[in-house]
Amino acid sequence: MESDGHESSALRGSEPIIEIRDLSKSFGAITALDGVTLQVAENEVLGLVGDNGAGKSTLLSLLTGYRQPDRGAIFYRGKRVSISSPAHSRKRLHVEMIYQDLAVASDLTVWENLFLGQELRRGPFLDVRSMRKEASAVLERLGASVAPTDLVSEISGGERQLVAVARALLFDREILLMDEPTAAVSAAKAEEVLQLISNLQAQGKTVVLISHRLEDVLRVCNRVAVLAAGRLAHFRSTKGLDVGTLAHLMFGTYS
Repeated sequence: MESDGHESSALRGSEPIIEIRDLSKSFGAITALDGVTLQVAENEVLGLVGDNGAGKSTLLSLLTGYRQPDRGAIFYRGKRVSISSPAHSRKRLHVEMIYQDLAVASDLTVWENLFLGQELRRGPFLDVRSMRKEASAVLERLGASVAPTDLVSEISGGERQLVAVARALLFDREILLMDEPTAAVSAAKAEEVLQLISNLQAQGKTVVLISHRLEDVLRVCNRVAVLAAGRLAHFRSTKGLDVGTLAHLMFGTYS
């Protein structure tokens, strides 16, 4: 693995919020991750790039507890943790995964999606007034144009991304893992998603971003980790990088 040795001033000396050491995962004879070690600094946006099958999604599945590593360790704020499930990851690591296919219910309103499975109650009854009020507050915090009462089926792909992020903020997640958030939206909405990521960092959140759109990675990420065939090939600052150089780091690994 190669590093250019550069760190942004905001990251230099920062305690990692997440650290993984020698993380490995295989599926039968296929090695998806092979001894990956890296640190995610608090309040950074870290890009995770690589060709299809490089191990990006597998790595995030281990951080969310969806899968378990065969070898290696995960540390949260310096303490080793074992993550048994996505619910455990949310509770112990304050992690929220925002998937490419957006796990939102189209036939429900925005506020119903935000509280789905974690509804507020007053005695035996749903506390609809409080849920709408809290939904409105978190949407306003994100600068959203959608209303809590809007049906998700009637809002755009970019706005659905915002709903997924709003849910993470509502339940005070510290770390957001975003899998190709601009892949299925228009150029205009992609711009909104990138601004949203920058806003999250400004609010003190940590973001790990998987994207094939290298220009997006270079725009919003402080550092980038390049995976190739399950291994960490490069880990460096995005400072001074351009799309051509980053593409070479990704695909030159195979030459």
